[in-house]
Amino acid sequence: MTRSVLLCSFIALILLTTGCSSMKPAMKASPTLANALGMADIPLKDLKKKYTDQNSRFIEVNDLEIHYRDVGEGPVIVLMHGIMSSLQTWDGWSEELSKNFRVISLDMPGFGLTGGPEDIDDFNEDYIFNTFAKFIDNIELERFSMAGNSFGGYIAARYAVQYPERVEKLILLDPSGYPQERPWIFKLATAPVISTLSKMVQPPFLITKNVMDIYGDRSRLSQDNLYRYVHMAQRAGAKSIYVKTMEMQSEASTTERPLPFASIDAPTLLMWGEDDRWIPIELAERWKADVRNLEFISYPGVGHMPMEEIPYQTVQDAIVFLADVQQAPTQSSPSIDELESILQGEDFSSDFAPMEGL
Repeated sequence: MTRSVLLCSFIALILLTTGCSSMKPAMKASPTLANALGMADIPLKDLKKKYTDQNSRFIEVNDLEIHYRDVGEGPVIVLMHGIMSSLQTWDGWSEELSKNFRVISLDMPGFGLTGGPEDIDDFNEDYIFNTFAKFIDNIELERFSMAGNSFGGYIAARYAVQYPERVEKLILLDPSGYPQERPWIFKLATAPVISTLSKMVQPPFLITKNVMDIYGDRSRLSQDNLYRYVHMAQRAGAKSIYVKTMEMQSEASTTERPLPFASIDAPTLLMWGEDDRWIPIELAERWKADVRNLEFISYPGVGHMPMEEIPYQTVQDAIVFLADVQQAPTQSSPSIDELESILQGEDFSSDFAPMEGL
């Protein structure tokens, strides 16, 4: 059987499995017929033109050009999205938080404009975590708060465990981590034969259906958000990364492994959409049992991405939680009195080293 016949059969199978209600928006989002069939990529330069702005920055970390935005002034908060998403999922939060905070959102390793490593075998959970940790070091953050959704929440929680001295407060929205039933898209994309085909072709109507399903109320899903998911899935290399991610997450979700979250020191706010079809709200009990200093808020009728589906309500809850966060202290220059004391040889206790050669 030729490759073209296999691909056509694959698309027909997906249509029979998922229905075609998501076909129309997928077609509208696609620049060409080849894109609409999931067989073509969108050039990175075109994606950058559409999905960067005056606040966009790029920094090289582990051979990746990480795309991030840095807006506002004040105490720092870092925003981390989940799999197959991008930093724009936080736009509603960034706008409000930037009035009083310095807000850093990034396209996590593997996704958005950042993309993944050339060697797909290098892409795993530890690679994502270590790349993120190095990103934090490279932009020279010392103490900050974090908010993470889904797999981004899992990485945020891991970071809070490993670097407790850096994390002021932690916000987790429908985080992954504990064993659970796999979402239907994971089962489909990682099935034998289909997983191989999925690395070559991913019809965008499959993307649109998936996004519609993870919203609690589809009427809240904007056209811009829906199209963004389609476009980012057609970045060069995204197909293989998406399949590898679902394989990685499937393995983690079916394994009971020791998780270190009981050692989280940072005050934690756990948010959950009650109609989450990807990570059911029942798993919130695992987090509440493990994390000592934790507040919990749930949202009726909301799905897997509360910060995108109901941004205003959730960011107001986040602002209340972050209300007592202070700007991290910065080292200042010594005063005249301090300089005189140093010069006179007094035992002056300060953070400054003795000034030699004066």
